[in-house]
Amino acid sequence: MAKYPLIKTTLKDRLLGGHYLEGLPLPSEPQLAREFEVSRMTARRAIDELEREGYVYRVQGAGTFPTGKRFRQGMFRVRPFKEWARHPEHRTTVLRAMQIGSTAEIAAVLQLEAGDPVIFVHRLRTAGDEALVIEKRYINAALAPSLLDHHLGAESIHEVMIGLGVPLTRVEQNLEAVNLRQEEADLLRVPLGTAAFLLRRTTYSGARRVSYVNYWVRGDRYTFQDTFEP
Repeated sequence: MAKYPLIKTTLKDRLLGGHYLEGLPLPSEPQLAREFEVSRMTARRAIDELEREGYVYRVQGAGTFPTGKRFRQGMFRVRPFKEWARHPEHRTTVLRAMQIGSTAEIAAVLQLEAGDPVIFVHRLRTAGDEALVIEKRYINAALAPSLLDHHLGAESIHEVMIGLGVPLTRVEQNLEAVNLRQEEADLLRVPLGTAAFLLRRTTYSGARRVSYVNYWVRGDRYTFQDTFEP
């Protein structure tokens, strides 16, 4: 298996654990390449992803620095797809829906071997003329082989999977602020680097991970709200 997922995970664990001190640069790309015995390009890819997710920032000529430890706080729930879809002005466009071989990173998340088949669904949610949410979802193809036969622009993927005999028993999700890359900025029709929410969600069937999805959400059009007993 490629070493890229291991590098990214190791560096993220170090950053969250305070291994790298704020105000001091991380090891350089050549140093990381030597430590993990990979090419400099592989080390750069891990740093690029961590920068996009907001864990580090670059200063030209000075290096890459940690943004500071992140603290986990609270809980939240996201409105189900069927509630979104029933609004007359809301629309979901399927940009891509196909079976692909899993990358090393997606395989690691879904507990598969690199190259194992996954179903990739790329959707864009709009309200009127405004693009609001980008979705990139990866599903273990062995568990839902007929998923692509469904109308994924109108149907909830979770409900389709339940109907295919895959009980969904648990969801883990994480919400954080990121700066949009060119691809996401173009789809949401906002400037490159615009701040947005990134919601990552992993869905389980028993102990087995069946789905992994990233949502990029317009930060200027969405708020997250919850009500609970103190």
